[in-house]
Amino acid sequence: MLPKEHGAYGQLSFPLLTAFLVAGVSAGGLLIAVAMAAGFFAHQPAAVLLGLRGVRARRELRRRAVLWLRCAAVIGVAAGVGALLTMPPDARWSLAVPLAPAFLLAIATGRGLEKSWHGEIAASVAFSGAAVPVSLAASASLEAGAAVAIPFALLFVASTLSVRVVTLSVRGGGNTRTRAAARRAALSFAAGASAALGLVVATGLLPAGVLLAAAPGLVTAVAIATYPPNPNRLRTLGWVLIAVSAVTASIVVTSARSSGTQKRSYRAINPVNPQGGI
Repeated sequence: MLPKEHGAYGQLSFPLLTAFLVAGVSAGGLLIAVAMAAGFFAHQPAAVLLGLRGVRARRELRRRAVLWLRCAAVIGVAAGVGALLTMPPDARWSLAVPLAPAFLLAIATGRGLEKSWHGEIAASVAFSGAAVPVSLAASASLEAGAAVAIPFALLFVASTLSVRVVTLSVRGGGNTRTRAAARRAALSFAAGASAALGLVVATGLLPAGVLLAAAPGLVTAVAIATYPPNPNRLRTLGWVLIAVSAVTASIVVTSARSSGTQKRSYRAINPVNPQGGI
């Protein structure tokens, strides 16, 4: 019942851990992390029950999958409600940041399209977007949450597109046209994201550290798309992306601490009622 995609574990953990290091640990943030983990571990049993892992797997693992899915759903809903109740009221809207792409992923999974480019991108954005409510739950600024979420979102999306260049060389016997389209998509996304992020940083909406943190992921994705490795080395490629995620996390944390703006007390936002009550 555990997810087989080992890279997904990194996508789940790195944004959450980085957000905790930048904004601090809070009850609401921990509950959000639990809810995200529950949703993560609900995916595999749901895929089994939908027949996405084959007819035999659905027949033989049905009872176990139902048990896992029920447990994950109960834990996820309880943690989500707890996070909603413990977060500062003005920060509750941020839960929609990871929930919206997670909903799109659920739709894609239900249609058997979890491995499609839009299904994988929805998962990437959901994982990285969790950093926003985790940060705001600890009374950090929206800028701090975005400074964590954006570099990881760009890394995950760009790497997803670039890895598809590798897998499409063998999937279904290989297709030169679709592989070339995947390469164009990966390179176009990296170029567009760099330009857009540079513009946002130049206008002062985000600190320069965000652009610096996003650079390793975008450069790595461009390298993979331009010089795709042999498909037999996908495991090694996965470890490379884990290392890039660690570098991204290190830059985000260092940048936040050097700027000294990662933390903004909720007391300053709501001076009338510093406890965050209604």
